[in-house]
Amino acid sequence: MKQELINKLNEPLPEWAIKRHPSKTYLSVIHPMAVIDRLNDVFGVGSWTFETSFISCKPFTQKDRTVFMSAVHGTLKVPEHGIHIEQYGGSTNDDEGDALKGGATDALTKCASYLG
Repeated sequence: MKQELINKLNEPLPEWAIKRHPSKTYLSVIHPMAVIDRLNDVFGVGSWTFETSFISCKPFTQKDRTVFMSAVHGTLKVPEHGIHIEQYGGSTNDDEGDALKGGATDALTKCASYLG
């Protein structure tokens, strides 16, 4: 990959994009839209793809309510640059669909983290 693209990937993110992790206060989280914006800015809209395979989404009882825990496999591809990164993600949510979306988002941000 050209140094110009590496530099663009490593530019500071906007202030709104980074916040403290809700339960692990020693960590930060990056807003998923900032990740998507960065991929679009660096590689171009439509020049990268993200594919998911949903492994599982199972209900379980947490305290007095039912929540869903998802496991997702994701693949980020940027063919023009020979980029193919695979990673797993997961999420827990009261809504099954939101748990699956959260797992996909987690996998995307993990894939993107390998780029900078």
